[in-house]
Amino acid sequence: MASVGSVSSKIIGKITEFKPVQKCCDYFKKDPEKAIAYSTIASVVGKDGIGCYMYVNQSLNNKEIPEDKRGFVAALDLTNGVLMILAQLGLFFGMRKLNEPLFNKLFQKSFDKCGQVFKTIATTIRKNQKDAGFPVSGKQTIKKDYKELRKDCLDTFKFVTELAAATILAKRVIVPFIATPLAQKIKDKMDLKIDSKKPALLDKDENDDDKHCDNTGKTEEEHREELHDYINKIHSNTNLLAKYAKHGVSPY
Repeated sequence: MASVGSVSSKIIGKITEFKPVQKCCDYFKKDPEKAIAYSTIASVVGKDGIGCYMYVNQSLNNKEIPEDKRGFVAALDLTNGVLMILAQLGLFFGMRKLNEPLFNKLFQKSFDKCGQVFKTIATTIRKNQKDAGFPVSGKQTIKKDYKELRKDCLDTFKFVTELAAATILAKRVIVPFIATPLAQKIKDKMDLKIDSKKPALLDKDENDDDKHCDNTGKTEEEHREELHDYINKIHSNTNLLAKYAKHGVSPY
């Protein structure tokens, strides 16, 4: 019987023969920095997209939420998910435009445009090689290595700043800042929708304090408090894998 390793290696070998996979590998070889950056942001956005769909679907089908309130909770999840994806993409591509000028400004003492730093470095290297008794490298050889070093440093800087902007600044700072007031607007619209469905006839004797009660006997304020309670209850445990834990089954 064939081992798991040999079977999996044959499968992976066959997959690498597909033209799309070969083109992807060629792209990684041609420009590894850009390929890694794009594939990383694609995986992050893809994960958030799947998570958004799962949360919205969970809210729409959660029996613990009253049917008339499921749409509101799902709208909050959808709003947050869409904002998350758009903000991450926006900051990622925005940082790609700003990275090199920012790098040149921050590291001008190491990689300046006028080349004075390179002259100093080249002179020092050639002097050290001569003092040590090694063959002295030509300036063009040193310059080539210097440019490669600069490119490696710039690629690393771009990768870190782009991913930090997308996953930290966009996801943890900008999106919550925007989503909170936006969620309030959605909530207000849902409240108006609920109010429009209330019975037109109200018992004046039982509502002397101008409280508007629906057919459940709850006031508008009580409806809103109940809605907040449901939202807090749902989002206090948003782990989509919790259903596995209830049955003692590990999803991993």
